[in-house]
Amino acid sequence: MKLPALLLALMASAAMADTPADEAQAMGERLAACAACHGPQGEGMPGSAYYPHLAGKPAGYLFTQLQGFRDGRRHYPQMVYLMRNWDDAWLAQIARHYASLPFVETRHATPPAQHIRDRDHAQALVEHGDASRDLPACASCHGPALNGIEPGVPALAGLPVDYLVAQLGGWMTGARHSIAPDCMSAVVHALQPGEIRLLAGYIATQVPAAGSRPAPAGTWELPRACGGTQALDSAHGVEP
Repeated sequence: MKLPALLLALMASAAMADTPADEAQAMGERLAACAACHGPQGEGMPGSAYYPHLAGKPAGYLFTQLQGFRDGRRHYPQMVYLMRNWDDAWLAQIARHYASLPFVETRHATPPAQHIRDRDHAQALVEHGDASRDLPACASCHGPALNGIEPGVPALAGLPVDYLVAQLGGWMTGARHSIAPDCMSAVVHALQPGEIRLLAGYIATQVPAAGSRPAPAGTWELPRACGGTQALDSAHGVEP
């Protein structure tokens, strides 16, 4: 896959940062590369089916995802290429930058209309889960408004439907995984294949209010152990 010219220029021009001025310039160049797909304020790409918003997501979550692209847990080629030489200090700075920005609603590709029966089924899984399958509600981790919780559970509301399908499908096939114990892998494997698109279609229509933020850490207890959040808790957040 051919990489955008901006990413190639980034790797050459921001390879070294010897002084504070150099470091500031290098960070600006890295953020410019992020903006090419995720928007200048991390708002996502309007009309896009795949590029999610970054603004306002927990810094810890963003940090572990950037690490995941670098360390082999996630596999989108452009992101893998971009992250391959970035150390934890750079990743933490980028994560903190986007976490500090307010969420701005961006209209992605319109989700397909759902039959009322399918919508009700998806809503029930989001709000209540299914105890017979040991399937927790999406809201029990991601919050009643799906805005996430600090330090490591992301907002889901308003993400593009095809992006959500791709990520849930990635956990189903093993193309995406997290730090063990991988709670999302366990959750997704409790779903029926057709439920992935139902959930994605419903969640994509739940657009949060402008400026929405993740809930503070400890607002509620997660229903099961998740390796990514445990790693952040033990490190007291993003402090590489």
